[in-house]
Amino acid sequence: MSLKKFVICLTAAGFLAVTPLFPTQSHAESQVKSQQLSTPEPYPGHVIKYGDRGSDVKKVQQQLTRNLIPTTADGIFGKKTLENVKLFQHYRFLTEDGIVGPTTWNTLYQTSLPYPGHVTKKGDKGENVVNIQKRLKVVVGNITVDGDFGTKTEAKVKEFQKKMHLQVDGIVGRETWEVLFNYQE
Repeated sequence: MSLKKFVICLTAAGFLAVTPLFPTQSHAESQVKSQQLSTPEPYPGHVIKYGDRGSDVKKVQQQLTRNLIPTTADGIFGKKTLENVKLFQHYRFLTEDGIVGPTTWNTLYQTSLPYPGHVTKKGDKGENVVNIQKRLKVVVGNITVDGDFGTKTEAKVKEFQKKMHLQVDGIVGRETWEVLFNYQE
């Protein structure tokens, strides 16, 4: 190895060693991304369907909840789970058969909604507000999903921001959006 390459390697290694001392993300964002994001589970190799029980069913139920379709994660693929899988398939333009094959399984693990490019705040209405309310319902509970960002939604956003050590302003900007849609308990 040439001296030049050796110095470059040492410099890179030194930089990587001190990088954690100089974080570039906020405390909450890095905490959530390092501790909370789920790594996609590999497809188990068999379909998961009505009547099934076990850990694979529980994973499906947990991922449905993370995809804004609240589902009890009891490991039993019953009527409600069947309805929720079909609803998820409908929203993602998949075959609405209620069977979790490779395509549905892999799509379940694509949970994060991209930031819309603008803040969402009190007085706003529409699909972004609905998505925020659905996610808040899963994360902090007890909120009406009506697409209207009113006082109660603002209070739930503030509750979530406080919980995650974000700036508590009741406004869903990029940081709050990213933490909200990537958070898992």
